[in-house]
Amino acid sequence: MPILRRRDGFTGQRQYVIPTAILEKLALQPILQPLLATDIGWYPNARYHYREREQGIDTHILILCVHGSGWYQIADTRRTIHAGEALLIPRGVSHVYGADEADPWSIHWVHFKGIQGDYFAYQLPGDEHILTVDPATTAALEHLFAECYDSFVGGFVQHRLIYCAQILHHLLGALFFNNSAFSPMLRTSRFRNLELTFTFLQQNIARLLTLSDMAEHAGLSNSHFSHLFKQQTGYSPVDYFIHLKMQWACSLLLLTTKPVQQIACEIGYEDPYYFSRLFKKVIGISPRAYRETSG
Repeated sequence: MPILRRRDGFTGQRQYVIPTAILEKLALQPILQPLLATDIGWYPNARYHYREREQGIDTHILILCVHGSGWYQIADTRRTIHAGEALLIPRGVSHVYGADEADPWSIHWVHFKGIQGDYFAYQLPGDEHILTVDPATTAALEHLFAECYDSFVGGFVQHRLIYCAQILHHLLGALFFNNSAFSPMLRTSRFRNLELTFTFLQQNIARLLTLSDMAEHAGLSNSHFSHLFKQQTGYSPVDYFIHLKMQWACSLLLLTTKPVQQIACEIGYEDPYYFSRLFKKVIGISPRAYRETSG
C-alpha cells in the first residue's frame, strides 16, 4: 500500500512517497529513466508549512499554488508566491520556502528526476524560479495532479508508476508549452540555443560528438557552452550525451533481440567491450545482465 504521511497535519492533504527500495528497481526500467516522480502531494490551507534544505535535494521540486500565498528564498532572493503561480527549484539548490502566515497557500507539489526532468526543470533561467500559470492551465494541472494521486491509491505497482510518469510528462508539457502566461521564446537566445542542442543530441545519438561539436552547433565557445549546459542540466555536455546513449541502449536491450555488439554500433561505439564497461558504469549492471533482469 502507498505510504501516506500526514506529518504536517493539513486537513485533507494527500502525500505519496515512493520507498527507496522501489525507486532503485524503477531506475532499471528504460521507460521510467527519463522522468520519474519520487514524491507527490496536495497540501490544502497549509498553515505553518515550512521547508529548509541547506544542501538542496537530489530531485527537482515543482510547487503549484492554487489558493493563498507563500514565499521562497534562494541565495539572497526572497519572493512571494501567489495563487496562479508555480515555483520550480532545480536539484541541488539550497532553498527555504513556506506558507504565508495570514493567508496560507494551498499547493500541489511534486519531486521528480531523470534526463527529461532536467530538461523541464531548466526551462527557466538560472536566476528565475517562478512562472505565472493561466487559469485554464491551472485547472488542467490540478486535474493531472489528481490523476497522479488516484493512480497510487492501489499501491506502488509498476504499471501505476509508469502511468504516473506519463501523466507527469503531460503535466510539465502543459505548464511550459501550453500555458499562455509563459513562453519559452521570450527567454534569451542562449537558452534557445541549448534547446536546439537537446534536439541535436537526440538526432545524432549514433555519433561520437565532442564538446567542440556541441558548442559549435550552439554557436558558443566551449567554455561558455559547458558552463551554461551544466547550469541548466546538472551534467557536463559529454556526460549528458553519454546518459542519452545509455538510455537508448536500455530501450534496445529491452525491446529488441539485437546482440550487444550491434547495439553498441548503433549508438556510436565500435568496441563492444568499451560500450559494456561504460554501460555498467552508468546503469550499474552489464548490458547482458540488464536484458536478463529487465526482460
